[in-house]
Amino acid sequence: MRKLGKFLLYTMLAASACTLSAAAWDTLTFDDLVASLENNNTTLLQSIEDYRTATLDVKDAKANYHPQITYTLAGSYVYNHQVMELDTDPIKDLIPDGLGNFFAIPSEIDMPIPVSDPYFNAQISLVQPIWTWGKVGSSVEMYEEIESARALQIGDTEKRLITELKAYLASLYYLKEIDNVLSELQADSQELVTLAQDSSDAGALLAVDAAKARVTASQIDVSRTQIQTQMESILTNIETLTGINDITADMIDFTPDENYFKEMAEIDRTMLLAMATGGSQASMQMLDHMINAAQAASKAADRSMYWYPDIALSVSANYTAPMTSKWADNSSWGVTVAVGLQGTLWDGGKKLNDQDRAESAAASAQISRSEAVSTIKTTLTENLNTIDLALANIDYQEANIELLTSELELEEKKLELGASSRSDVLNKRIELNQARIEEITNRISLASAVYTVEYLTGYVPDTVSV
Repeated sequence: MRKLGKFLLYTMLAASACTLSAAAWDTLTFDDLVASLENNNTTLLQSIEDYRTATLDVKDAKANYHPQITYTLAGSYVYNHQVMELDTDPIKDLIPDGLGNFFAIPSEIDMPIPVSDPYFNAQISLVQPIWTWGKVGSSVEMYEEIESARALQIGDTEKRLITELKAYLASLYYLKEIDNVLSELQADSQELVTLAQDSSDAGALLAVDAAKARVTASQIDVSRTQIQTQMESILTNIETLTGINDITADMIDFTPDENYFKEMAEIDRTMLLAMATGGSQASMQMLDHMINAAQAASKAADRSMYWYPDIALSVSANYTAPMTSKWADNSSWGVTVAVGLQGTLWDGGKKLNDQDRAESAAASAQISRSEAVSTIKTTLTENLNTIDLALANIDYQEANIELLTSELELEEKKLELGASSRSDVLNKRIELNQARIEEITNRISLASAVYTVEYLTGYVPDTVSV
């Protein structure tokens, strides 16, 4: 499984591309956008790099099981070497009386030190840990847990980014519908302004009524500008997510599955809550791995206390020879083998502080998990409530739209019979379109909430394609 994960990781890295231009596509489907997101999104690519760093940390930790081998190669030369004079009086004192006559010991001996030639020195050392009280194993365990969390983070990050992408695409789809409705509202409001102004000029309508019509038209113009600004902002966010530049709203081929929205609202809430906080969720698994990592770090800190000395085997070899033609005759070498203990008697309490700090980190990891569960529950509940409220508002607006449509048809018939005016028809059309905008706005809230619940729970019905 780990080999498969690494294969997918390096495949994704190899497929990573530079920022693309939307000119390469006539239309952009959801699958096209997801594929580009997987290859170009910087947040996702950074999570992959975080995983690669974590794998290297594991390798570094396991390297402590192996011997550490170092070597030194050096050349030396002493300029202006000195001659050492040896005082022989201490030597004479060691010779028993009566034997001194057999030894002709001068008062001083000149001992030239043969260092005028350059020397070559080589040394190689090996240190192999024998017993570390489990510190190395705990360190390896800690980094392996972090590595597992980072591997899960890749999938969770991709899932979160795709959820954001779907929410943006759904919002863009509905904002385009609102923009179309506002376009109709603009035309109706401008016509209404013209009629009101003509009636005011003819004395059939007060000037203040004509001013009110102009204000209403201006408000609709502002609303359309706001909607178009929101669409541009969403397109910018989609470009950031996917790495594709110059995307336009007309290029995107995406239609939200509204049947899925309704189906999500009918799912058992207890089951969704259990899924969101269960052990199968990547977010929960990541937190569990971080808890295990903190506990392993605490164990390593416990085994690093003053009364736990490390035991290691040390082997060193050295070789020295003059850099002359007679190097073989004047060379020397030696090998040292030792087993030793190494530990700390006292460091001012730093190891005690490290132990307390590791215990605090382990406790903090547990607290973070509890906070995460609480946050997930709150977020899930809020979004489920948003789904219920949005669906209720949509049902209300659908009934209202049906009623307003009937009233508009009646008003148009009355106009044909001369029992109504063009202004009355336009006002009814404006009222109908405002209800349509309110309904579409609730669909945006519904889509965003459903996709958030999908991300939190991982639940996607088999009947849903996106």
